[in-house]
Amino acid sequence: MSGNLETASIKERLWHNMRQDLAQFVPETEGNQLLMCCACGRFLPLEFFDLEHLIPQRALRIDPAVLRSDPATPANVRSGNLLLCKKPLLYKGSKHYGNGCNSWKGRFYDGPIADLLSGGAQLSSPSRRVRDTHIIGALMLGYLAMVAKYGYVVTLMESGLILREQFFNPNRSHKRLGTRHQVVLAGQPFTKEGEKIWTNPFSFSFERGACFVTVRNFVIIVPVSRDPFAPIATHLRIVPSRFTFRPDFTTAFS
Repeated sequence: MSGNLETASIKERLWHNMRQDLAQFVPETEGNQLLMCCACGRFLPLEFFDLEHLIPQRALRIDPAVLRSDPATPANVRSGNLLLCKKPLLYKGSKHYGNGCNSWKGRFYDGPIADLLSGGAQLSSPSRRVRDTHIIGALMLGYLAMVAKYGYVVTLMESGLILREQFFNPNRSHKRLGTRHQVVLAGQPFTKEGEKIWTNPFSFSFERGACFVTVRNFVIIVPVSRDPFAPIATHLRIVPSRFTFRPDFTTAFS
């Protein structure tokens, strides 16, 4: 029961923080009790969102046992958190995927991400080598980690639109992604206690139109159209896309 209460508390805190951040750019959300999903772009009420562990649960199982039992390093701290939608995804009026972006990430990206974090993707066996799915999974995790850190400014910029389109294409790199963003630099997993990564699994460094996102034992270079700290317009008009499955807006600042 305590785990459920903790999850509910984290979800409620994220809901309020994310809505407050979004309202800087879309003031209309202040009164409508909706939140934009940072993956599909749909505006939805609270009941259509779930707590998403950015580093998947299956990867957390290989963390040192002493950390897994330490109240100071619970799963939500070791993984990082964000809200993703769980409402069925539609395309041309038909249900395309039943459990929303939260489960889409679980189905297509959690396995490759866990592979990288465990070191399994680097084994010499041809069946375990780093593949496009690992790189795209790392890129999607890097994007979501940036949203968790910097907010909707990451989602609403032009590079955010590219990354959200990539989110729904787990097998092939977006045509607008350069080779710089199709490489992952990975090492062996951390196994020692006392490492900062247990309480701060992500770090960020900006350089030449990109963010170098370090996720525990690997680095992925995420495209960034602009410095998220630079002043921006505070009211953007959101333009619905033609199909619900696609992102719900085309307007973005560059």
